[in-house]
Amino acid sequence: MEEIVYLNGSLLPLSQARLSSLDSGFLYGCGLFETMYAQDGRVFRLDRHMARLRRSASFLGISLDSLPELEGAVYECLEANRLPQARIRLTLSAGETRTIPQLTSHPSPTLLITATGSGIYPPEAYHRGFRAIVSRVRRNTMSPAASMKSLSCLDLLLARREARLAGVDEALLLNEKGLVAEGGVSNIFLVSDGRLLTPGNDSGILPGITRETVLEIASALGMAAAERSIGLDEVLAAEEAFFTNSLMHVMPLTEVNGQPIGSGRPGEVTRRLSSAYQKLMAEELSA
Repeated sequence: MEEIVYLNGSLLPLSQARLSSLDSGFLYGCGLFETMYAQDGRVFRLDRHMARLRRSASFLGISLDSLPELEGAVYECLEANRLPQARIRLTLSAGETRTIPQLTSHPSPTLLITATGSGIYPPEAYHRGFRAIVSRVRRNTMSPAASMKSLSCLDLLLARREARLAGVDEALLLNEKGLVAEGGVSNIFLVSDGRLLTPGNDSGILPGITRETVLEIASALGMAAAERSIGLDEVLAAEEAFFTNSLMHVMPLTEVNGQPIGSGRPGEVTRRLSSAYQKLMAEELSA
């Protein structure tokens, strides 16, 4: 069956979906996106994804008044594709424009939602863990775009290309101060002296929904956790490390620049948090 997409209020076969050649997302990367995980017809923490999208849209002057209810549109697309597991991507651009967007008022945005079975990580990736390199690309702590899921993600794509060319799974980005920021498509955590650490919001990161959830789980489990500045030396000396995002959930990080992290295998704290995350997800998706 051909993939069905949701475009500006209509469900269409992918082959029939068309965007304007004057769309500001295409011309200038002026827009936002959210990537979400769905299972058995339910989207995990959809409300949090939509809250982040709405905050960023308001900052960019993208009005949602002309659009249908976003949560309902996501479920329309999901139901049309009938997938047991799905990667949902909602893309919101500032809409058609004949001038350079001024980021003041965009009353007619473009809304595209897709639901596919691709992008789900295989079990063997969790057994061996991810290998990463430190990218030459730096995150800018002074840029408001660093904290948004912007369509202007060329830096992250360049970092991911570095990783692919190096034959590893992910890129680790530092910020302009030389401190650890995030992965190319992920947030990073490490375990040091039994304590869970992750770069703070002022490190040039996207505050991920999965990152937020893992911090909540750690608190519920009584684990000491802190959001703060982290040096690369701390990552290399960590007992364990892992990446998070909405599709990989909790992914062990076992090697950086050819150097093993801890034992070079997924660690006990990582496994414990991953198990708790899966349990929470199952509970919320079945409620």
